[in-house]
Amino acid sequence: MSFAEDVKNELCQYQNETPLSAKIEASCLLRMGGSLLLGMHGRVGIRLATANNAVARRVLGILRSQYSLHTSVLIRRGLNLRKKNVYTLTVEPTEAGRIALEDMALWPVTASITDDWLDTMEARRAFLRGAFLGGGSVNKPESDYHLEFMTGNREFAEAIVHVLHMFRITARVTERKEEYVVYLKEGDAVTSCLQIMGATSALMEFENVRIMKTVRNQINRQVNCETANLQKTVNAA
Repeated sequence: MSFAEDVKNELCQYQNETPLSAKIEASCLLRMGGSLLLGMHGRVGIRLATANNAVARRVLGILRSQYSLHTSVLIRRGLNLRKKNVYTLTVEPTEAGRIALEDMALWPVTASITDDWLDTMEARRAFLRGAFLGGGSVNKPESDYHLEFMTGNREFAEAIVHVLHMFRITARVTERKEEYVVYLKEGDAVTSCLQIMGATSALMEFENVRIMKTVRNQINRQVNCETANLQKTVNAA
């Protein structure tokens, strides 16, 4: 299991403090990874495919508890080399589905999360948590520092940057294969983002490895410096 999957599994255990924060989390998650389903007479549904069982259960729980929507789940074997299961959640196009999606600011397609939803710190945390669960990734602590959110919606990418800025985290946006990637490259920014989203255990693991890397680099620099000084002494002699 990758470090990013560990982070998502931990975030799926986070208890939202209010129904609004749960709604914001689901909205951002589905906006990142979901696909709208259009039916007759204005009926609307949505579909989400994910390889993470915890994320699938998270969305399923919020949709059923917040909106009492009937959601079907299809499990199939993945086609890649790792053969991981893919969980597909589907809310068929219905009138109730349209009302729920309107409430989550997912319908119509031009709808977006308004600033009044983000008045509280908990709401902003839920925003980033949902975005990460829907399309986020983070490198393992032993490698380069890198955390990213990937979305096909440029406006939503800019919204992620805006919410990160509310926490004084500077993020950049780049395009990759017709997707917009919001990314963090600094260790402090990555750890702050993990803490904000609620991944406490992952944060501790990340910080422990980061400290070890810092100590190792300091030792290497000291050894290199002493070796260079010794070489100068030998050359002078």
